[in-house]
Amino acid sequence: MRITSLLPALSVLLGASCTVYQPLHSTVVSDPQMVAPAPQAPQAPPEAPAAPEHRPEVAVLPIEDSRLFRAERAALRAELAAHLARVAPDHTILAPAMVDPKLKPVSEKTGHRCAYEGEPLSRRAWDEGLMTTDVMHVGLGRGKGEVLWIRLLSRGNRDDVTFEGPWDPKLGLVDRYRAAFASLVRKEDAGILGGLGARGSNVDALVEGPVTICEERLFGSCDPGSIDWKDSTRGVEACFAGEDEVTRDVLVQGDGGARYCEFENLDAREGREGAREACVCQALVASAGMGKRPGRRTVRVRYEAPELAGKVRPEIRVVEATTNLHSDEDWHSMEQVVAGKKQYRSVRRLVVDNVDALAAPLARCAAPAGSVIVADIQVREDGAPTAGKVVSGTSDRELVTCIERALGRGAFLCTGDGNDARVRVSLEWRAP
Repeated sequence: MRITSLLPALSVLLGASCTVYQPLHSTVVSDPQMVAPAPQAPQAPPEAPAAPEHRPEVAVLPIEDSRLFRAERAALRAELAAHLARVAPDHTILAPAMVDPKLKPVSEKTGHRCAYEGEPLSRRAWDEGLMTTDVMHVGLGRGKGEVLWIRLLSRGNRDDVTFEGPWDPKLGLVDRYRAAFASLVRKEDAGILGGLGARGSNVDALVEGPVTICEERLFGSCDPGSIDWKDSTRGVEACFAGEDEVTRDVLVQGDGGARYCEFENLDAREGREGAREACVCQALVASAGMGKRPGRRTVRVRYEAPELAGKVRPEIRVVEATTNLHSDEDWHSMEQVVAGKKQYRSVRRLVVDNVDALAAPLARCAAPAGSVIVADIQVREDGAPTAGKVVSGTSDRELVTCIERALGRGAFLCTGDGNDARVRVSLEWRAP
């Protein structure tokens, strides 16, 4: 009970008037006849609230699995983000809608799409200061099955964190991922052993003019039934008009009353790749090969311009590149013939994304075997070459013109600062 509520009653009981004031502001009045109180020690200012703990931001990248269609990968990516928010509270997990605008392959200066769009998404995310996800299938040994690892990585694999979930082969593919995501636990000391990759030969592939179609079997070998796609080759060829050499893996399914066709692991249907997918799939979906076999199948489609067939591709090495165009050091195996026998030696070289794609257009140039020619490529801010110039190695005017024209058919990443870049390359034509 408040004291002020008793005062009127007390005034009645005591026979005295009493007025109660409740001032709006507190006022301290000192009486000069009273001794001033001893000075009080100044109070310490209140402690500032603790700064919030820094939590690294993680970009959940699109899931790559050649057996999944685009909608399935998108749904699983969203589920993975939700589960990581649960099991990794010391990280800030960014939703795909927040991540994707940062990863678009566009020029910072003009907003134009980069001439080459195949830069790893992890690198783009790292450039934005984000950690990234990496989905790995890890075998446990002979007869022991496998598990699913989700790694959170920063540039150079620093500060990586690994979560592990079971991989149940009795479930359907999408449900296997979902079950693994729901059971993720943190794994300490997760070491990785190197693996082997393989791509089969074109034995039993369908070869029709400039188009090769291989319906893949185990380890990339071609199913003899690849010939069933013969009626699609003319339509496929039209999709690559003006190209030099292109290979794409296509995921198809023609049973169950519907026909599905997509480029494997292509998440965005915009841009040049989306248009190319639409064209190739229009030809494949109309083919008799679509309904010949059940289930999901990979169809490898390769186009080679007719005038390039059988021609020697030169060996390309980057001599130097301006720092506004991304480059890495890499190990490269080189073939050479010593005393009539093939030998291979490894060299360390500077690598610029997609520079090796210049080998196909350069095959049009009839340089003598053993020629080593140095040339410069001027690259616009959106990655499109604007000029090629032979620096040394030949004075043959016709050969120089051919090489400089071929160098203009390349495609590179956008530059990092919105300015033009330069790449110097060494071109070596070996004996066939």
